[in-house]
Amino acid sequence: MKTPKILFIDLNDGSYVVKERPDLKKYLGGTGIATELFLENVNIDRDPLDPSQPIIIVAGYLTPYFPVATKSVAIFYSPLTYSFGESHAGGRLALALKLSGLDGIVIKGKNPYPCYISINDFNVIINNAYPLWGLKATESATYIRDKEGKAGLRSILRIGPAGENYTAFSMVIVDTYRHFGRLGLGALMGAKNIKAMIITGSGREIDKDTNYFEYKTFFEEVHKKVISGSMRKYHEFGTALNIMPLNELKALPTKNLKETSFDKAEDISGEAFAEHVLTRKFACAGCPLGCIHIATRRERFAPEEEWERNDISYDYELIYALGSLLGIGNRLGILKMIECTEELGLDAIYTGVFLAWTTEALEKGIISLSDLGVESLSFGDVEAYIKVLKELIYSDKSFYTTARRGLVELTKVYGGRDYALLMNKNAMAGYHTGYANLIGQGLVGIRNAHTDNAGYALDQENNNLKPEETIDMLLEEEIYRAFFNCTGICLFARKIYDTVSIKKASSLIGYEIEDIDIKKLGEEIYLKKLRFKMKTGFDIDSFNFPERFFQTPAMNKYLSKEWVEEAKKAYKKRLELLFKEHGLL
Repeated sequence: MKTPKILFIDLNDGSYVVKERPDLKKYLGGTGIATELFLENVNIDRDPLDPSQPIIIVAGYLTPYFPVATKSVAIFYSPLTYSFGESHAGGRLALALKLSGLDGIVIKGKNPYPCYISINDFNVIINNAYPLWGLKATESATYIRDKEGKAGLRSILRIGPAGENYTAFSMVIVDTYRHFGRLGLGALMGAKNIKAMIITGSGREIDKDTNYFEYKTFFEEVHKKVISGSMRKYHEFGTALNIMPLNELKALPTKNLKETSFDKAEDISGEAFAEHVLTRKFACAGCPLGCIHIATRRERFAPEEEWERNDISYDYELIYALGSLLGIGNRLGILKMIECTEELGLDAIYTGVFLAWTTEALEKGIISLSDLGVESLSFGDVEAYIKVLKELIYSDKSFYTTARRGLVELTKVYGGRDYALLMNKNAMAGYHTGYANLIGQGLVGIRNAHTDNAGYALDQENNNLKPEETIDMLLEEEIYRAFFNCTGICLFARKIYDTVSIKKASSLIGYEIEDIDIKKLGEEIYLKKLRFKMKTGFDIDSFNFPERFFQTPAMNKYLSKEWVEEAKKAYKKRLELLFKEHGLL
């Protein structure tokens, strides 16, 4: 098994060193190694934005050798939840890391001036980024591409103005169309004076002792399954295809979850986007599928038929958060909202939840138009929402200085927690399907995201499960994904890469994992994350959900707080057994 190589960068003095870490071999890559590096470097007694806190980025260990093994994992102390922060991104980042001979990066300290970091193989240059500070994320990437002059297999990460001013739900754009979107990594980069990073490698080959014929045969088998099997739907319409089925199930959050179906859903469906505004499809490096859907939005900027053209990626979560949740039922309006969040560098899902809460809070009179600094605001008003987002980033009004710390802080000051759509401080994803989604996102999931354990899918398969059954199934999936996310394989391909296939792929590149107990490794990684979460305030007994989740039916069914309480007891009991088995009590 290969020894991980980790690049450590100290921005306080600009020093860096590459270390071989044989002690990390058992964690393979991705979330396993990233979790270990985080726990050994984080300072739990200091603020998440303190310069001493680390940013950890690790590539999956099967990258770049196999189809759809495209993911990198970022782990950090979240300034949004003040707890464990984990976000995943595709694009070219994992490939660029591996071409540099690196498995991961640890960044600590704070540069004395705005900078962008250039990494080329084992070399690091800290560049002056004063000209970039304040620019939109798209503009800074253009500058770096022109200045660096390195084409091809490189990756550029950058933040927008939201990250520069430490907005707790700011994100990091990775290679134009991918993101470290959730939990505020952009704020950590801003707090360290990092505007951007560019990673370029000179190349790295498959091990010479690899059986090339066996490798080629396996690669082609997987490749064929990806392009011709169940994943094909992601190429055709992408996840935007979910709009109509969820709307028909009455599970599509609409107007701050006051409703679960949208009368304009057909106009913003994946099919409608594909027919009217889709212009091309794009893929992460190493993926033959091409599930990234790019729309073109044109806007006239002068009367003499002068037009500006912008290419914008969209998917289900963005259409939900910046569409149905805000009562926006027009495609171009949604694209304009997505473009605004991209330029400012905001997590689109959290932004939608923030705006939805703000709209209802204004309706209920707990905030005023003068608090917001706008003339009007109501569901469906695209231009007003864009004004609010610009105020969020640039205004010194007390509403916005509080809002930049997240919805939890806003509700402490103004009230309105009952209709703040938060899953343990993180914004809900686009599903109101039932108990498994609620418990999976809010309680069992470490990141409190739908990608943790896909509870929404469990609800649609069987929404009559008992609390104990639901907890068992969610935990089983959560624990398996803790291992799966070490590989770097996209979760879309999890049914193609079963454990037998993963072990086969691993052996072909020198990772003999036959003796690894996958379940035990997944449990260990999950429990380590959970212990950190508990140390930073997570408590099962006192945990509760906002009232809105119980006031609005999920798939025509009202949810019961008593059921949730039983699930909490079952979860606590299962965790006690797991902690005991791993000697962590």
